[in-house]
Amino acid sequence: MHADSFHRLMKMLVDSGEVATIDEAIITFAGYGVCLTLGEDVAQDSGLQIMALTVINTAARSFQGNVHIVGDLSLTLNVPGFEGSSLASFVGWAGVNSTCIPTEAWPEIRVGRCSDPTSRTSLEPWAAGWRFGIGPAPASRHAVFAPACVAAASLAVSEAFSLLRRDNPYAGRRPLSMSLWSMKADAAQPTGDVGSAVSGDLWVVGLGHLGQAYCWTLGMMKRSSFTRLVLQDIDVITQSTLTTSVLSSPGDIGSKKTRTVASWMEARGFDTRIVERRFDANTRLAPGEPTTALFGVDNPSARRVCEGAGFSLVLDAGLGSGHRDFRALRVRGFPGTSSASRIWARDDLGASTQLAPAYRALLQSGRDPCGVTTLATRSVGAPFVGCYAAAVLLAEWIRRQAGLAAHSVIDVTLRAPDRLEAA
Repeated sequence: MHADSFHRLMKMLVDSGEVATIDEAIITFAGYGVCLTLGEDVAQDSGLQIMALTVINTAARSFQGNVHIVGDLSLTLNVPGFEGSSLASFVGWAGVNSTCIPTEAWPEIRVGRCSDPTSRTSLEPWAAGWRFGIGPAPASRHAVFAPACVAAASLAVSEAFSLLRRDNPYAGRRPLSMSLWSMKADAAQPTGDVGSAVSGDLWVVGLGHLGQAYCWTLGMMKRSSFTRLVLQDIDVITQSTLTTSVLSSPGDIGSKKTRTVASWMEARGFDTRIVERRFDANTRLAPGEPTTALFGVDNPSARRVCEGAGFSLVLDAGLGSGHRDFRALRVRGFPGTSSASRIWARDDLGASTQLAPAYRALLQSGRDPCGVTTLATRSVGAPFVGCYAAAVLLAEWIRRQAGLAAHSVIDVTLRAPDRLEAA
């Protein structure tokens, strides 16, 4: 079992000690999946389509293609970046297993106005302007804000995962409603004269789990001006990348992440530049380059020096990496109440030194100790968490452009998203 091929969410079963062997993890995880039911109104509503595409993309990667879809797959998409293509073509690209047979344990996610629910536990994501949630949708109509649609879909897949795991007694049994405008569990919306469109150039550092989630969401947002992107990363796409990074497909394995993401964004009208070297203390902006940076790396040494490159604004998202906290996320803004050099003063990521039973079984079977250790220290990850983080981060960016008070830190866990803390 190679570290670059192991499923990042399946790894939770191993790291928690729930299974005794890798084979047991594979068998258990193969039983996870979701049902997605699409209402007839999805055919015309771009907001519903953004939710549907995000559910399909994140759920297919999370559950190894086990997404059973009920609805019209022949419909033509009208979402920015997908105009004129069919839903069926996207389903194929996302890796949905068209022959999967759902079990009674699979939760149902319902997007749009659907017929009466089945006997399964059903989740109904909704978005209305900057508001989003799970449960009955509000009657009021608002312009589509893509980050809210992405957040609603990501939250639904997270709730479905909790239902499959039976690890949260509240999942699927509580209405949830949040606002990206207030960053609270309320109904706040911007005033009518506040724009919700992307405006300005961006430098994106890290094009894996988080960086691709940023670009997935950006690509579906409205733009008020031409946008240039500088895309920076040094890594190539591996089999493991596909399980967390929402712009990657099997045909991209072995390609540089920069090239894959640049191709995706250029197809959506962005002007891209690529940087294929590490972001470090020697990185400096040249005149005319983007002064707003979106960081999506888990490397403390890169994050530590993010304020020294010449950016006027850095927004950084960090995710939990262990089996207990992988659904937690934190968005920080710099300059802020604390400096990046102080927050990430150490390189220690806090990895546990004790191997779970499944890793010890690999060693006992004669596997290479170095390879087993590498696998054990890789983080647990889920694409629905990265996409939720992207929605929060990009909303913070638009809020700042609108002149609202900046947040230095926003803390969320998808186990209890309504308990968000922002300061």
